[in-house]
Amino acid sequence: MKDQAARLREMAYQVRQQIENELRQQNRHARVIAISSGKGGVGKSTLALNLALNLSSQGKKVLLLDADMGMANLDIMLGIVPKYNLFHLIQGKKNLDDIIIAGPQGVSIIPGGSGIQEMADLPAEDIKRLLAELGRLDYYYDYMLLDTGAGISQNVTTFLLAADDAIIVTSPEPTALTDAYGVLKSMHRSSYTGGIYLVVNRANDDSEGIFVGEKLKMVAQKYLDLEVVNLGYIINDSAVMEGIRRQQPFVEIYPHSRAARNIAHIARHLLESSGDILLTGTQEIRPNGVRNFFRRIVNSLK
Repeated sequence: MKDQAARLREMAYQVRQQIENELRQQNRHARVIAISSGKGGVGKSTLALNLALNLSSQGKKVLLLDADMGMANLDIMLGIVPKYNLFHLIQGKKNLDDIIIAGPQGVSIIPGGSGIQEMADLPAEDIKRLLAELGRLDYYYDYMLLDTGAGISQNVTTFLLAADDAIIVTSPEPTALTDAYGVLKSMHRSSYTGGIYLVVNRANDDSEGIFVGEKLKMVAQKYLDLEVVNLGYIINDSAVMEGIRRQQPFVEIYPHSRAARNIAHIARHLLESSGDILLTGTQEIRPNGVRNFFRRIVNSLK
C-alpha cells in the first residue's frame, strides 16, 4: 500500500509539472529589442547581426528582423537573396515558414521589405489573422532583434516605441553623438518605458569607448532625466570590415578578434541587464512579446 501511494504521489507530481510547463509555454513571450541609431553608417546592422549570433551561441533562440524599410541590407551582409519578405506575409501571400530564412549559427532571419504601413489598412479579420500568426514566434524564440532605420522618422520611432527595449548605436564622431542624443530626446518626449541601452562603435581604443559611452549616459541623465545602460563598445577592428567585405559575420570568421570579444561583453551585459524577467524594485516587468509588439505597431499606424 505504501509503494502504491508513493507511485500515485509521483504520478500526480509528474502531471502537475507537465501542466505547469504547458502553462509557462503558453504565457511565454519573446523579448523584442530594437537596434537603432541617430544617423546611418555607424554600424547598426553589423551590431544587430553579430549580437544575434553571439546570443544564439549562448543557447538563446534568436530571430533577427530587418526592419530598415528604406535600406534593408542584412541579406546583403550575409550574401543571400531572399525570395520573400515581411511584405508577402502582411499581404497574405505567404506564411511565416515561407519568409523565415535559416541564418548562421541557428539564427532565424526575416528579410526586410515594405508593407508595414499597409498593416493599418487591412480589414479587422486580416489583422487578427496576421497577429495570430506572428504570435507563434513567441513560442519559438527568446529574443527578436530589430534592425531598424536611422534617425527619428515616423517609421523608426514607431518600431522603437513598440519594442520592449532599445539599443542606440553611436560612434565617437560629434555628429553621431548629437544625432544619438536626438533619438534619446525623442524617446523621452514619447514617454518610452522600456529599457534603453547604448553601444559605442568604432572606438579607437578602450579608453575612448568607455569615455564616450559614459559621457552620453551622463548627459542623458542630466538633461533628460533618462536612465541609459551603457552596454559597452566595439573597437575599430579590421576584422569588422573584412567580415563585411566577405559577406560573413566577423564573430564567425574571426571569433578571437578584439571586436568579437567586445560583442561577447555586450551580449553578456545585455543578458545580465535584461534577462527574461526584469526586476525593478519588487515589480516584475515581463516582455510583451512579438504579437503585442505588432499590435502596438498597428495601433500606432491607425
